[in-house]
Amino acid sequence: MTLHSAVDELINACPGAVGAAIVDPDGIPVVVQPREASLDDVGAEFATIIREVDEAERELQHGKLEQLIVTADRSVLIVTLMNEGYYLVLQLRPGGLVGKGRFLSRVTGEKLYSEFI
Repeated sequence: MTLHSAVDELINACPGAVGAAIVDPDGIPVVVQPREASLDDVGAEFATIIREVDEAERELQHGKLEQLIVTADRSVLIVTLMNEGYYLVLQLRPGGLVGKGRFLSRVTGEKLYSEFI
């Protein structure tokens, strides 16, 4: 399974999904679908947030961050950490199925795990 096909499959399987991206640890998008999605900049911003949460986790000892959900008035962003600092961002429109998006993002991340070892 290619990265592009995995992202396409995720978007098509989740009602309300408008885009998805795989982002490297530095915030640089590896894959963005559809290309016109505004996820290029989002990936860079989340890289900083994820690093800060990771640092806080060491102090709070809650365990490794797996998913982060950001709900805004125009979209919902589900960030799922994969391996080696790579993460998957799924963007939903308001009213999209967040629970299904969380589940499918986790499954997609597990499918792609070996791509990032």
